[in-house]
Amino acid sequence: MALTLLLAACGEVEVSLATDATEYQPGDTVQLVLENQGTREVGYNLCFVRVERQEDGGWVYTPHLDANEVCPAIQHTLKVGAEAQGTLRLPATLPAGEYRVVNDVDTLRTDSEGRSAQEPVTSNTFVVGELP
Repeated sequence: MALTLLLAACGEVEVSLATDATEYQPGDTVQLVLENQGTREVGYNLCFVRVERQEDGGWVYTPHLDANEVCPAIQHTLKVGAEAQGTLRLPATLPAGEYRVVNDVDTLRTDSEGRSAQEPVTSNTFVVGELP
């Protein structure tokens, strides 16, 4: 597994997201691993990840699903100490660059307005194609 980044929100939610490599080509499939290293369960759906590209010192959302792809809107529960695996197919037309994957996990708590509280979990960065 490539390097992972850890989310620590309020000291309770500790979830990491990792890719299986640090270099890919457009059209490749990325293997994702979401691991719960915290003390409480979280909700997740690895079908609803966001791909972001490094541009001018910031991260910009990059669409990766084509019009014919469907993601089932099912929230799964990730128990303490467990991991979940998913896949992400990179578009064949994805420009070369530095990327990362972001997935919002549900803390299974509500905020002050009664909405489900979500926390973003960011993967390690990876390179797609040849960098200029």
